[in-house]
Amino acid sequence: MKIYTDKRLLSCGLIGGTLSRHSGNMREIANQIPVYKELGLNPQHILHFHQIHSDTIISISSPQGAQEISQKPVQDADAWLLSPFPSNWGAAIVTADCVPLFLWDDTGSYAALAHCGWRGVVQGLPGKTARELLQVTPRLHLNAWLGPHIQACCFEVQEDVAKQFSADALIHKNGKIFVDLNFEIKRQLTQADVPEKNIQTPYYCTCGDKENFFSWRRDHEKNLLLSFLYKP
Repeated sequence: MKIYTDKRLLSCGLIGGTLSRHSGNMREIANQIPVYKELGLNPQHILHFHQIHSDTIISISSPQGAQEISQKPVQDADAWLLSPFPSNWGAAIVTADCVPLFLWDDTGSYAALAHCGWRGVVQGLPGKTARELLQVTPRLHLNAWLGPHIQACCFEVQEDVAKQFSADALIHKNGKIFVDLNFEIKRQLTQADVPEKNIQTPYYCTCGDKENFFSWRRDHEKNLLLSFLYKP
């Protein structure tokens, strides 16, 4: 099992990251269960939602709240707010080229996990998630990590999509337009008072690296990668 993660997560007691394609297609929750069991996590304590490329956030603040959500029909949303993060619970998202955004404080007591497709990004989901997390207590020092996603080298768009982004997030090359999601998400996070030095944007390109990642843009197949965050 290959997991792309940020060592800072581990240092504050959280388990999480994005799995490579070698673990298989994670579109179905049933396919995710063996992964959780191999990692020693309780599959029944991993929360899921139906992703709709929105700016909708589900907030969990207690084990009771997590239990209630787990027993309800799956809701439409694109970000989890775990504030405070209940122990022995976790949350998951799935992606092909979209950005799995991880946010957490220095102690691992507060965290968020967001599915940031380009539509969610232009709606401000990264910044909104950070601001809502900081509303819990302004004293939080947030860290951010952007997991594997389509990078500017491969994210070519047409004018109708390009005009929805700030000009600084666009790259014009050989008559083509490319979007730098790293730049746009970092811009939103810093405007939401996440220190720039705390934002890590490693260059793992789902579209460019076929060996390790699924990509809708490249393959046009419904194969998905799993990203998760869990607090033991």
